[in-house]
Amino acid sequence: MTAPTTLPLGGPPAPAPGPAPAPGSGLGSGPALGSGQAGAGLGPWRLEWLRLVRTPRLLALAVVYLFFGLLGPVIARYMAAILERTGSGNLTISASEPQPVDGLYNFVGQVSQTGVIVVAVVAAGALAFDARRGVSVFLRSRTQQMARLVLPRYAVSTLAAAAAYTLGTAAAWYETSLLLGPLPALPMAQGWLCGVVYLAFVVAVVAAAAALARSVLGTVGISVAVLMLMPIAGSITAVHPWLPSSLASAPVALIGPAGLGDYARTLVVAALVSVALVAFAVRRLQHREI
Repeated sequence: MTAPTTLPLGGPPAPAPGPAPAPGSGLGSGPALGSGQAGAGLGPWRLEWLRLVRTPRLLALAVVYLFFGLLGPVIARYMAAILERTGSGNLTISASEPQPVDGLYNFVGQVSQTGVIVVAVVAAGALAFDARRGVSVFLRSRTQQMARLVLPRYAVSTLAAAAAYTLGTAAAWYETSLLLGPLPALPMAQGWLCGVVYLAFVVAVVAAAAALARSVLGTVGISVAVLMLMPIAGSITAVHPWLPSSLASAPVALIGPAGLGDYARTLVVAALVSVALVAFAVRRLQHREI
């Protein structure tokens, strides 16, 4: 007779573990970004978009540009009356009748400073991912191509800034039409194009700054310093037409005698420099040590 087989308490023994997965095979590690398996198919582009809309960043951009779009024409229309009421009795204030271009001028003047700073802060929050070591290690371990980290963040930040700028421009156009008079459609569309290209350049500057500085604050500081110094350099007549910063004031100039052809070389320079800055950011971040 054959003796009965006795099993140890707790059930049959567990099978011996197999060999460890080879390094770089992808087995045993989290799904790569954009592989279609992370988060039910959420790639880096959709993840970046969700990160933007589920945080106050997009709302902050929209509120700032909409506020200045509505405020600019109001200031142009009632500034003389406000100064007259708040001034002393011995002070005589004389002002010419406000024109429709004055409403747009106030909007452009505000967003070319405050609006650009807000765009830089929002873009820095997305592009300075090396500011937090844990997040940086996690993102870098999911892909070997730095472009797959930088390009979605650059593109989504640029689209968000362009959308906010479009909202503010539409508000300024509508409010100006109500309070001061109509603005021509074609120059407004051309000025909008110049403004959007300039914002794409602004975000590219932030991307390059994020490759130089690790913190969000350092990225914002470098970006704002560069963007604020460019208009000073633009005071040189021979340099001004080549600087992308001249696109910021183009919407107002295009309402007057200027044409889009006057900004053709500036648009080309801004586009080429933006591509170069993003390429620089990708290359430098690829070789940065964590």
